[in-house]
Amino acid sequence: MAGKIKKTWVAIGIAVLIFAISLCCYLITRDAGDRPTQYGISNDVGQLSLAENNSFSDQIVNQLKMFYGKKISEKSTQANLIAIRDLIMSTNPVEGKAIFYAILKRAFPDYADDIMNTLDKLDQYNRWLEDNKKMLAQMSAGERSAALWKERRELFGDDAEKIWSGDVLASDARKEKVKDALTTLNKADNTTIDKKIEVYKDALHDAYKDSPEEFILGQTYLMAKIFFSIDAVQDELKKMNPEQRQWEMNNIRRKMGFTEEQVEEFGKRDADREQRWGNGLNYMKDREAIVKEFEGTVREERLKALREQYFQDEAKSIELEEKDDFFRFKRPRVYGRN
Repeated sequence: MAGKIKKTWVAIGIAVLIFAISLCCYLITRDAGDRPTQYGISNDVGQLSLAENNSFSDQIVNQLKMFYGKKISEKSTQANLIAIRDLIMSTNPVEGKAIFYAILKRAFPDYADDIMNTLDKLDQYNRWLEDNKKMLAQMSAGERSAALWKERRELFGDDAEKIWSGDVLASDARKEKVKDALTTLNKADNTTIDKKIEVYKDALHDAYKDSPEEFILGQTYLMAKIFFSIDAVQDELKKMNPEQRQWEMNNIRRKMGFTEEQVEEFGKRDADREQRWGNGLNYMKDREAIVKEFEGTVREERLKALREQYFQDEAKSIELEEKDDFFRFKRPRVYGRN
């Protein structure tokens, strides 16, 4: 990838983004102690979203130790962790950095802050690349290489040569391989969902088998969540009637490795989500009518009553969200995920 460390997994859409780490958003305990840190972690927060699979929490920490533990003090090794951090942040932009930091505190307690500092510098380098991409594109190959190395050495000194070494480039190449496959799938309107699943699983296996990120391949929940996020998959699901859509979502989960018991349980969650979305969309329709017809105190009173009618105990939470100009039922509906 010609010496770039790119943040390929961004927050939504297809790309490896979607890829590997709801894993930590949903499956890794955030054991960061009782005291908040500069990365926003506290013990109470840490227990919220990752208590679903404590065994996997142990697994990922063990994997990090196994692949990186012996050389974690080296900047080049620390830099390799940017792939895992970006995967986490891609599916949880708000808490992802804190989740990642908590994982580091478990795996490498003496180096967690140092690793975060290394990755912050890599972020600074990536921002520089983005800000100067037009200038770099106009340079000759030799001039571009000199400019890149100048910036790298300014940020990392003598460690720059080690950071931009084979391991980092190999990790980047794996991400690009998955990104290319998912980009292709995202445009694959003329293939069946079963064929998309086959291509998707093959791409992940080819990219991550026998790599430090191989643990991803064993996470059925993660694999399904990523697949559901592909635009072409969502486009097909949206065209189906509710019965067809539920059958297809069950089919996807089976092919990802879920047991029949798990498929049934997720079917119940799907039904709950469907009911909540129906309720929420009806609320938004009635809310819009009130906003158009009333103003001032009368509007606020009617909206308060409407929230209580539709959401009961959640009415206060809805009110606080709306004061921050956030409307949960204006978000995209992603079947199989929300």
